[in-house]
Amino acid sequence: MNFLKSFFIIFLGILQVFLFLYFFERYVEILVESPFDPNSKANFVFEIKRGESLSEISKRLKKEGLIKSSFWFDFYVKRANKENSLKAGKYLFSPNMSISEIASKIIFGDVFLDLVYFQIPEGFTLSDISKRAKQKGISGKDITKFTVEDFKDKYSFLANIPEDASLEGFLFPDTYKYEKDKVNTEVVVKSMLDNFDKKFTKKMREDARVKGKSIYEIVIMASILEKEVKTKEDMKLASGVLWRRIELDMPLQVDATSIYQKEEGTSTAQAIRQDNPYNTYLNKGLPKGPISNPGLSALEAALYPEKSNYLFYLSKPNGETVFSETYKEHLEAINKFLR
Repeated sequence: MNFLKSFFIIFLGILQVFLFLYFFERYVEILVESPFDPNSKANFVFEIKRGESLSEISKRLKKEGLIKSSFWFDFYVKRANKENSLKAGKYLFSPNMSISEIASKIIFGDVFLDLVYFQIPEGFTLSDISKRAKQKGISGKDITKFTVEDFKDKYSFLANIPEDASLEGFLFPDTYKYEKDKVNTEVVVKSMLDNFDKKFTKKMREDARVKGKSIYEIVIMASILEKEVKTKEDMKLASGVLWRRIELDMPLQVDATSIYQKEEGTSTAQAIRQDNPYNTYLNKGLPKGPISNPGLSALEAALYPEKSNYLFYLSKPNGETVFSETYKEHLEAINKFLR
C-alpha cells in the first residue's frame, strides 16, 4: 500500500513538472512569437555594430520600441545557442515582427540593403548617363570626365583607343543595382565596363580581327545604328549600307553623328553644315568616336552586317526604316514619308 502511495506521489510530481514545462514552453512561445505591435506599419533601419553584445542589442531593440522585453530576447537567443552568431549590419525591422523573427534575421545575417537601381537604356550618351547618376544621388567624378587612360590597364578592349578619348560607347546599357552607401561614379563606370567586357565576347573580338575591323570601329558603327534604327533586323541592313558606303568612298551622311556635338538651339540643317570630326556629311568614313552607348543587338549588327544592294535608308515618323538602292528611290521615299 505504501508503495502505491509513494508511486502515486512521484507520478503526480512528475506530472506537475511536465505540465509546468509544457505551459512554460507555451508561455515562452507566445512571448517570442507575438509581435510587439501587430498593427504597426512602420519600418526602422536598425544597425548592429561589429562586436556589440547580445545584451546591448536587446536593450536597444527594446528602447527603439521593437520588442517588449530584452530579457526574453536574450533568453530566446541563448536557448538556441546562437549568442555568438549575431551578425553586424543594417536590418529592416518593424514593431509588427516577433522576437523570433527579429532574432532570426540577425542570426542569419539577413541584412537590409538600401539599393540604388540604375537603369541605362540602349543609346544613352555619356551626358545622359551622367545626368541620371546625379538624379540618383550618386556622387563622385562626373562620368563625362572619365577617359580611356583611366581604365586602359584593366580592360584590353581599350588598348588601341586614343588615351584622351572618353568612354562613350563602352558603358554597356543595362539595369544595375548598387548598395547606396557603397556606390560612386567610379563604381558605376567599372561595373558598366565589366559588363561590356563580358558581352563583347572573345569570339566577337576574333571575328572583328578577321574582318579587318578594330573594336573601336565596331563600337562606333554600333553607336550609330543604335541612334538611327529601331529593330535588330533593320540594324543589320543599315549596317550593310553604311559599311558599303565606306567601301565605295561615299560619305555616310548620317544625321545622328552630325548633330552629336551641336549646340543647343542649333537645327539639324545648320549642324550638318558645320565642320567637325563627327560630321559625316562633310567628312568621309566613320566619325571620330562613338555617339552613344550601344546594346548587344547594335554591336552584333555592326559586326555581322547584312549585305544588300541598298545605299540609302531613312526613318519614317513611326520609326520604320525604308531602304533604297538609288538616290532617285531615296528622294521618292523622302517626298513620300518625310514631307
